[in-house]
Amino acid sequence: MRRTAVFAAALALAGAAQAQAWAQTLTVRGLDGTARSLTAAEIAVLPRGEAELVEDGKSHRYEGASLTAVLRAGGLPMGARLHGDPLKAYLVAEGADGFQAVYSLAEVDRDFHGDSVILADRVDGQPLPARQAPWRVVSSRDRKGWRAVYAVTHLEARSIAPAGGTGPAMDHGAH
Repeated sequence: MRRTAVFAAALALAGAAQAQAWAQTLTVRGLDGTARSLTAAEIAVLPRGEAELVEDGKSHRYEGASLTAVLRAGGLPMGARLHGDPLKAYLVAEGADGFQAVYSLAEVDRDFHGDSVILADRVDGQPLPARQAPWRVVSSRDRKGWRAVYAVTHLEARSIAPAGGTGPAMDHGAH
């Protein structure tokens, strides 16, 4: 009897955690400063991917929305639109605890880079642990998990390009 009550309480807690995760939103801020909030339901239907990450000597398989798809849904220039000044842009991923990590836009775009970078919502076939939920940025080529921001709340694109796009021409043919 006691075992059944403990199991029921655990299920209720897990259900509450899942409901809380679904109530979360992710803010994506584009290069022009425009912010868009994406709901968990919107993120859940985006194309998905997988990424392996080694932590404490053990490999874990993360699953989640392709970060390229998340950024595109947030209005960022990805794929064929990622050229010129946007190639000089970087992404700041921020967690609920204020921790931040940086990725270049080209690094997270599958059209430019062979790495799998995802906004994970699952690890080893299970929902993310509470302290990592609702999302964690995971890059499959990172050898350490130090950039894998968890409890992600914001993704913001920033540019090193001068205002007005007056930087050097993008002529790769003249060397």
